[in-house]
Amino acid sequence: MKAVVEAVLSVPLPVTLAAVAAIGLLVGLQRYQRCPHCGRIVRRAMRGWLRCPSCGRQYRRGLRVR
Repeated sequence: MKAVVEAVLSVPLPVTLAAVAAIGLLVGLQRYQRCPHCGRIVRRAMRGWLRCPSCGRQYRRGLRVR
């Protein structure tokens, strides 16, 4: 366990920040999408339809109008 902690702490800070940013970007792309009507960032609809809080129109996961 101590060897794992030392290996993680020995990585340079920019590499660690880049890895954290890449993981955050991947999670964000899975959970959010753009509203096809107004273009705002909204939660991704996993099934069915959701309503955009900005324009109030409904959208689904695969719809790409904009």
